[in-house]
Amino acid sequence: GRRLVSSSEDGTLCIWDIETGETVIGPLEGHTDTVYCVAVNGDGTHIATAGGNECTAIWDANTGAQLREMVGYTSDVAYVAFSENGTRLVSGLADGTVRIWDVASGECIGEPLTGHTDCVSAVCFGPDDKHIFSSSGDHTIRIWDAETRELIGGPLWMDDSVECMALSPDGKRLVSGSLRGRIAMWDAQTGAAIPTPFKDHKDRVQSVPFSPDGRMFASASFDGTITLWDATDDWKRWDIDEEDVEQDDD
Repeated sequence: GRRLVSSSEDGTLCIWDIETGETVIGPLEGHTDTVYCVAVNGDGTHIATAGGNECTAIWDANTGAQLREMVGYTSDVAYVAFSENGTRLVSGLADGTVRIWDVASGECIGEPLTGHTDCVSAVCFGPDDKHIFSSSGDHTIRIWDAETRELIGGPLWMDDSVECMALSPDGKRLVSGSLRGRIAMWDAQTGAAIPTPFKDHKDRVQSVPFSPDGRMFASASFDGTITLWDATDDWKRWDIDEEDVEQDDD
């Protein structure tokens, strides 16, 4: 929690000290095109970057040294995420495929996961690294068995392109945001939609990170706003039925 990693259209990344705002390491060069995303492993020792040059790179977070590259992609890499134990990396591609990598060797594990029909916007591992979640511009979120590589259940559907998603720290709830500004919550274990009182943004939802304790999440939108939401069931206590209000008025 003391450092921040940023990526840029100039193909570089920087590591910053949050308290001082100073650059600790970087700019680090290695990519030849825009770096779309960065991910940090659980103990903060490694950084993964991916971008428009059809490769993923692994960096030493303490020295800034590039350790290895994952190559062999057929399209740009839109998103990467480490497994909980840090031994694997999952990447989502612009061609709609999802790939799993061995962090130590840099080798791709098995064949790509296929099923999405548009760019993959986000990926993540579930608790204990048993499941992989992926969202896409094809309006769906898919849940995969990380070992068998099979799709678990049917796709979860949103109203438009799914621009972002996040899994709660306990792995029980999934939140997603759409191109039209809608926010949805799901039971990550069953895939069932959870009815909520969340209001839509007026434009695309770009990010939906959870707080460390999982009780809140934030939504950042192209409408220029950031909103904090209650991610627990506490809000249900405050639901007021319209008929109850009319009776009280009487």
